[in-house]
Amino acid sequence: MPLPPVVREIIERSPYGSLATMAHGSPRVRPMAFVLLDDGRLWSSTYRSSGKVSELEANPRVEVCFVDDRKLHVRIKGVVSLEGGPEKKRELLERNPKVRRHFPDEHDPKFVHIEVRPVSIRWKKMGFCEYEKVPLDE
Repeated sequence: MPLPPVVREIIERSPYGSLATMAHGSPRVRPMAFVLLDDGRLWSSTYRSSGKVSELEANPRVEVCFVDDRKLHVRIKGVVSLEGGPEKKRELLERNPKVRRHFPDEHDPKFVHIEVRPVSIRWKKMGFCEYEKVPLDE
């Protein structure tokens, strides 16, 4: 099932998503640039030496929150895979050319491809209202 247009719009209007992980019993949150795929998966990159790599290897469950300039927001709970090989890395470099500032090509050994596979997507308008759940294909 394709994402509702409002969800795609919120993510595309948000310069960053805040990635939340857990490490040693404490939440860790950091802004990251993501590419949204048609099926709701999120792609990003990081350095192999980044602390988030060991956090994600220990516990791949995450949440990413996007807030746009209208204060609408999307929360995506998901499971991370760090297994993206050269094909996915090459596609990420094409979809987000800014990644080349960090990694010259898909063969850079420091380049880790991050893929968030959603298990739950919710969005909400600004203010005090309930989240709307986005149906996902099972």
